[in-house]
Amino acid sequence: MSETTQHTGLAPEARMGNDIARQFAHLGEEEAVARIAAHIDRFWEPRMRHALEALAAAGDDTLDPRLAAAARRL
Repeated sequence: MSETTQHTGLAPEARMGNDIARQFAHLGEEEAVARIAAHIDRFWEPRMRHALEALAAAGDDTLDPRLAAAARRL
């Protein structure tokens, strides 16, 4: 387990993804999900995207609901 995971209790991808989701919280649901997905697709390396997709597929409840929806679009 990484130091970050031990400290926050979140997988690094969940922590970073939730931070991104908060940046788009002022938008409507559909636009926020689309922008979160676009950001992750554009800036995250494949390994990170796959880890986030696995968290979403497993129903990880630490993911912001908009982040989880965005992960399912990747």
